[in-house]
Amino acid sequence: MKIREYNITVSNGGGSSNSSAGKESDSFVLDAASDNTLVWRRCNAATVDAKARSLLNRLRQVGRDLFLPVGYPDSVAEGYLEYQFYDSLQGLCTYLRGVVSTSAVLVAAGVGDAEATAMSAAMTWAIRDGFGMIGGLFFSYKASPHFDAHVKEFRLLADVFNDIGLTLDLALPILLTLTAPSWMSALSAYLPSPYLLLTSLSTLCKVFCGICAGATKGNITDHFAISGNRADVNAKENTQETLVSLMGMIMGVGLAKWLHCLEKKDDTSALGDKLMTDTQCISWTIFMILTVIHIWANYVGIQRLQLRTLNGARAKVMLQQMVENCSDWVMRDITDDDDAARIRTTERCEKMIKSPRQINESLWSSLLEMLWKGDIHLGIRLRDVAKITSNSSPIYGGDGVDRLGNNKWSSSAWQLYLNDEFGHENFVTFIDEKPIKSQSTILVLMKVGAGDVDELKAFIHAHILHRCIIERETDADASHRRLLRRSHEITECLFEKGKNGNDLHSMLSHAGWDMSRLYLGFSPWRCEWTNKDD
Repeated sequence: MKIREYNITVSNGGGSSNSSAGKESDSFVLDAASDNTLVWRRCNAATVDAKARSLLNRLRQVGRDLFLPVGYPDSVAEGYLEYQFYDSLQGLCTYLRGVVSTSAVLVAAGVGDAEATAMSAAMTWAIRDGFGMIGGLFFSYKASPHFDAHVKEFRLLADVFNDIGLTLDLALPILLTLTAPSWMSALSAYLPSPYLLLTSLSTLCKVFCGICAGATKGNITDHFAISGNRADVNAKENTQETLVSLMGMIMGVGLAKWLHCLEKKDDTSALGDKLMTDTQCISWTIFMILTVIHIWANYVGIQRLQLRTLNGARAKVMLQQMVENCSDWVMRDITDDDDAARIRTTERCEKMIKSPRQINESLWSSLLEMLWKGDIHLGIRLRDVAKITSNSSPIYGGDGVDRLGNNKWSSSAWQLYLNDEFGHENFVTFIDEKPIKSQSTILVLMKVGAGDVDELKAFIHAHILHRCIIERETDADASHRRLLRRSHEITECLFEKGKNGNDLHSMLSHAGWDMSRLYLGFSPWRCEWTNKDD
């Protein structure tokens, strides 16, 4: 009998890690001895070359076990190794830049200056750290609602903040030698020292970096851990960071010694009107080269992340063709085959659904949308509704005209709008008309009990309606009512079960999107109402 031993966590040719197609470790043959006892005999006797290859394979396996998740590549999402390569490269650049900038911080703090005291340095350090903690609390309070929705954006922002902080550190000795403007000199008695102010800003940027990087790390780990191996993926990322830190430490020591040798050769007495010595110029050149590599590696690595969660930016790119097709149907003239045309439109839309690997949203556009709401406001509050109904005429039913002849929302128009058009929905869509079409906004009010499906439906309806409002040819209220009804009708049709028995929500899930959690940009505010006064 011949028995083979396999390591099922090692893929052999890209097969599944759970199959028997693992890497063979050993083979034995069971023989019967003269006394009828079993004898284990190794059948793959190794030659010298085979032993050398075996040693190399074992070292390679140790490296895999130490730095890659168990069962790689089948146990992690696609693009794991590529992302980790760019992440490690930018981490190495950050470490080396830290070595260059730390020397500048220590010089600015008074290291080597006989007049500087340890107590003054300690007080400055404490105030600087306290300022960073307070700023970090405020930043976390304002940014925490957006971390889950904008993982890639905040991961990019983290290193932008870090770049600013390290640049301030390196520039400290130069900035402190500059002459302050006259107006700043007059305020010097009321402001902290320039060193404390600059180093506090640097610390604040690094605190922001730590918050952003820490908040997004868990989401990125969840994205890659597709086999329930989140702890293993996280542990292997830590070992990779340790390796990068060791490499950075070795290279940083050599870089620091080299810069120190150059610094000894500098003739500071001949500096004249120059702001920097030759060594400082070299330090800045190295720093800027590393910064460019760092920004490039960070951006490319983040662009390689094909997240499966839907946020506003990814949803807009993924649904763009669908919104355009539905808008074309909404704005077309009503004909006898209108219902058939609507069905054909929704069937075409079903074929336009893209997988996460086909979506590559713009990070900068997404950042701008996070800071500025744009023309579509999702999850508005009642005060926004009150502003709309008091400043615009009703676009859906009701008399809408008071005894003075002014257009306004009447009680009947309000109830008709809520109960007739959106009575069976968990959202209500409003149009805030502006004189310039491109400035008109769509506002969505969410009801209590609205779920992810309701948010997705409201999101699609708002974008279809917004495109129709911008491209319409008439400004009549009847046109608004028509666009509102038809856009709502086509949206409902998208969420009806098609020939395959799936609605839009299910088809998105089958395309690879994680529909268990949506981050489309809705606020947490919800409303409820009844038709009675109580």
